Amino acid sequence: MRAIILAAGEGIRMRPLTASMPKVMLPVGNRPILAYVVEALAKNDIRDITMVVGYHREKVQQYFGSGKEFGVHIRYVFQDKQLGTAHALYHAKTSEEFLLLFGDNIVDAESIAVLKNTEKNTILAAYRPKPNRYGALKVRGDRVLKLSEKPELGEKTLVFTGMGHFGEELFEAIESGFENEEYRLTPALNKLNLKYVVLKSGWQDATYPLELLSINSMALEHITRKVAGKIESSATIIGNVEIGEHTIIESGAYIRGNVRIGNNCVIGANSVILGDTSIGNGVRIGPMSHVKNSIVMESTALGAGSIVEDSVIGRDVIIEPRLTVISGTARKVINTHMMEQEGGAVIGDSANIGAVVVIHPGVSIGANANVADLKVLSEDIRDGESVR
Repeated sequence: MRAIILAAGEGIRMRPLTASMPKVMLPVGNRPILAYVVEALAKNDIRDITMVVGYHREKVQQYFGSGKEFGVHIRYVFQDKQLGTAHALYHAKTSEEFLLLFGDNIVDAESIAVLKNTEKNTILAAYRPKPNRYGALKVRGDRVLKLSEKPELGEKTLVFTGMGHFGEELFEAIESGFENEEYRLTPALNKLNLKYVVLKSGWQDATYPLELLSINSMALEHITRKVAGKIESSATIIGNVEIGEHTIIESGAYIRGNVRIGNNCVIGANSVILGDTSIGNGVRIGPMSHVKNSIVMESTALGAGSIVEDSVIGRDVIIEPRLTVISGTARKVINTHMMEQEGGAVIGDSANIGAVVVIHPGVSIGANANVADLKVLSEDIRDGESVR
């Protein structure tokens, strides 16, 4: 059986993290989201994969190549215009049955096994408290009566996960929509006689940057203790913690899992790293720092005495000593909607943050932004903006 993975989109709502990286390649547990999807397919002996790529496609192709290292064979097709999910899927048109997956949602092997064993024209569904982000299902028995795209509902309801088992009928439904310039997937699905299966776990998605933390937690659930590198005296490591090669854990550091630390890192003396946290390759954490439930991407430097909780920090960020990120509830207008977000800060790639800076909950600092010393940030900073 073939799998088709949609991996062409930018993930605009993930800005500033996607300024130079497609959403599917954002790291959780120090691996791209898309890697978990490929791994779950391989574990189910699904080796033939078509990836629909577009935005920064070279990042995807450089990482996965032919798929040989992942035990699969990958064929790439290119969506040159981001017109919609149906338009993207149509680029991978096939006459054989296939599994459809979205490359920006993490999924486990057990969920793929469920999908693989369904009959054609079956979708996987899950209950979610915010159905307006998804396609909500109206069902009777095991049949889908209607799929409504992003309904304005506030209660927990059954939604489409983006995963399904289909045949060429779906491409015929998509093609008929092109006549009316309809490029979304939902109208095409509503033309089919669909069944559904409810997933209780094993699937997680994220729409906005701070929601990556829930995917990161899922990615770290099954890690086991594996300690490489150099662990200096008086350092304490408790629970499921992975430490990469050539990483140095300095004296007095305290690390409690679930935590994954990459290669060539330095965790400074007397620092505290708590789960669920992933720290990418080449990261420097200064002495006396505190990091909890966060993602710190590769080649970032966090200055001494910093406190970071419930936050996502991009690549190649330079943070001077004594950064304080306040975690809490923030109300923000996003795409004309007032939303509440829980967590700390989001910092884009290659930003520079000065010494003794305080960041309020929910604040986003753009890629390549510059923030001077002794600033208190309560509003978002745009890409490339300077705060003096």
